[in-house]
Amino acid sequence: MNPVNTFGRISAAFSAAAALLAIGAATAGAGCGGTGGATVSQTLSRSPAAQAELHRILTRFANGARAERIALEPELVAFRERYPGDDLIRVADAHLAWIALEQGDVRRAEALSAEIEARGRGATGATEDIARVLRGAALRRAGKPKPAFGVLRPLVSKVIDSYVRSLLNEEVTSAAMEAGAWTQALELMGVWLREAGDDERAAVRAQIGALLRKVPIEHLVSALRAGQAAGEVVDPEVDLRSLVAERLAIVARERRDVALAKELLDRAGPLLGRQGDAVFEIAAGAGTARVEPPTVGLLLSTRTAESRRRSVEVAAGVAHGLGLLRPGSDARLVSRDVGGEGGVEEALSSLTAEGAAVLIAGSNREQATAAAKFARTNEIPVLLVHPPDPAALDGAFVFVVGEEPARSIEVLAAALAERGAKPVALVGGGAGGAGDQQRAGAAAPGAGVVQPGAAAAAPGAAAAAPSAAAAAPGAASAPPAEGGVALALPCDGTFDPRALRPLGIRGLILAGDAPCAEQAIRAAPRAVTIALGFEAAISPPPGSLVATAGPFPFAAALAGAQRSPAAGAPGAPGAATALGAWLATHPAPPSFWAALGRDAGVLAWAGVQKLPKTGTEDPAEVKARRLAAASSLSGARAELWTTSATGFGGKRVLPREVGYREIGKAR
Repeated sequence: MNPVNTFGRISAAFSAAAALLAIGAATAGAGCGGTGGATVSQTLSRSPAAQAELHRILTRFANGARAERIALEPELVAFRERYPGDDLIRVADAHLAWIALEQGDVRRAEALSAEIEARGRGATGATEDIARVLRGAALRRAGKPKPAFGVLRPLVSKVIDSYVRSLLNEEVTSAAMEAGAWTQALELMGVWLREAGDDERAAVRAQIGALLRKVPIEHLVSALRAGQAAGEVVDPEVDLRSLVAERLAIVARERRDVALAKELLDRAGPLLGRQGDAVFEIAAGAGTARVEPPTVGLLLSTRTAESRRRSVEVAAGVAHGLGLLRPGSDARLVSRDVGGEGGVEEALSSLTAEGAAVLIAGSNREQATAAAKFARTNEIPVLLVHPPDPAALDGAFVFVVGEEPARSIEVLAAALAERGAKPVALVGGGAGGAGDQQRAGAAAPGAGVVQPGAAAAAPGAAAAAPSAAAAAPGAASAPPAEGGVALALPCDGTFDPRALRPLGIRGLILAGDAPCAEQAIRAAPRAVTIALGFEAAISPPPGSLVATAGPFPFAAALAGAQRSPAAGAPGAPGAATALGAWLATHPAPPSFWAALGRDAGVLAWAGVQKLPKTGTEDPAEVKARRLAAASSLSGARAELWTTSATGFGGKRVLPREVGYREIGKAR
């Protein structure tokens, strides 16, 4: 499903699960609410006449609509005048506060309610309950949902009078919704539905159904999963799970979400009612081949902080490459998140069921390898923004747009060695020692140029490694790799420059993300030469080296960087124009993952734009269109951001020359 913000995904899912367990248990005992007319507590007075008169007024109030309640104001005022010293004045005032609330006079309603509570001096009872409910309702309607929720939540399921309880349940649920407390809102919807009388349940279901449209889908899915464990459904009319399932069925139909449809059938089949057949058809479409014009599928991942960051950046680049932000774009982009239950194959199957003719996937090696297997099995072209395992490169439908992160590390290590800035330490980027980098470099599929001059680290570096590890917990030391990388430091804490001293580190390669690079630059000794890998999307300091691939990075290109023999030309035609188009809709130059996403989007558009303008589910036609898209991808030519090449050139791996640029003068 489309990626959501999640926007706390794990904690939200856990909380929603707890909420729906409570909902299921609560709704299982439904049917205890009032039936017929609303109940009114008997109020006591020293005057039987006053007691009888007020009870008649309140009975009409409880069973009346808004206009009928407002019309009772003169009678309540007259009652106060006839019995000025009676204790029932507080009851009358509470209902006058209610009328003020119905009239939209929030300030008067809140003031009257506070006055009633003050006169009660901390007493408890029906009158105090009404006053607190009205004060909370007034706070919510005044645009203060969090304070309102604090006032109203303790009263839930403790109010005796059914008409007051109805107001409480509506107001406390609305306050939770407006405060974005989705877990509590779902729990309170279940209580509201359970406590509704038979005569009002249809209206309450309609109100809750409208509110559920505002709840983020991921919370509803978590609720669905938790609700399955809440026990057998006693009556769908009083079980919130039926409304949650109904809402998710609509979403599954609108998005043609195969994975969601299958989960609905598995977990809530009996609750789907008339929508069951439609949901079943969507779920059955998981194996149905179809192509819709001109549709590109994007696989995202939110399983880790790194994959979330990469996915966000890739998605922005793909949207730019497809021209989705430009008026009149014909492209259609559908996406799925592999961050929840289910695997890569299920998510990609869902994208093909939506009609995607070309897929973009692979924010890491594992996902890219699984996506490559899917491409071969289903004969659908897949553009990978990270290289897969080398063995997964077979087949006419696997296209590698991405680059091995280790290639930029090798280039930068060799460049630092040329300048005498050796031995070299690596910071971030999953730093796990030089051996990992060598393996990744050996697997790199592109045809690139590595800078000459790579040298071994300073003699004795390996012998000094144990003391380096002792100096900084988490540091990994290893015999120098070909580029002279002798020390790998993680980026999961504060960078400690003392770890560099035992090995006499002179060069520092920053392979982590922007925050990682920024803290390392601030702490690094001035004598150490800095080199920035592809992930470090920050302005490079003077005297540093920056890894390059084609026009990327644009920021370095516009800073008058000095070009190395293997670097892409900073002043390449169209680079400034391309950056200007990006900056028109984005606050900063593209990161490397955004640039890869943009290139994948441009190439994917070349694959789908010439396909027929009508959709099809005919197996032979779908196969032919996917083959045509793969052929178009293979021969596509366009100005790209991460390579000086203009396309695959009939091959399956995007050619890329990885180089470096030197930024200004020494630090």
